[in-house]
Amino acid sequence: MQSNGTDFHTFLNETAVFLSEQERLDYYLAPLPDGADQRLAHVCRRYLAATAVQRQQFLEQIEPEQRALLALFGHRAATLAMRQEDRTWLWLGLLGAALANYDTAERRGIAISLAIYHHVARQLAVNTEDLFDEIADCVQGNLAPLLRQFGRRGDVRLAQFGWRELNTADGVRYKFN
Repeated sequence: MQSNGTDFHTFLNETAVFLSEQERLDYYLAPLPDGADQRLAHVCRRYLAATAVQRQQFLEQIEPEQRALLALFGHRAATLAMRQEDRTWLWLGLLGAALANYDTAERRGIAISLAIYHHVARQLAVNTEDLFDEIADCVQGNLAPLLRQFGRRGDVRLAQFGWRELNTADGVRYKFN
């Protein structure tokens, strides 16, 4: 990264353009994996490499409708994690979901979405406390305490949060009832 921050500024602008050009429904319906999944994984990795000030700039610049794509990415990445038994997809997916919701104080809707990550983590033998704590450290804000608390729950089951795991020809999918 350049010392004057122009590299990060370019990343912010390119990310904002990319997110604004994506149609949520098209992305939701795209086969797994899709090129947009790789691009959004890169966005999450780049966010991680940023300084605290740059991370805050990122969070402030991305509009709510653009953040919805990060939430979709999170769900898709969790599905990829399960299909490929790949913990990296799970980690990046939870980060994407956290970036999409970093400033929320609303607990019920967030808990519903977090159930997928908790479930996949258990299936992949990932310590849920560690996973959720690591992501909380990356986003701070209103969501961080909820992430820490949710990662410590031992009672999370998909059905209690309205989810079903479906086995399809393409692999596992998660459907909200």
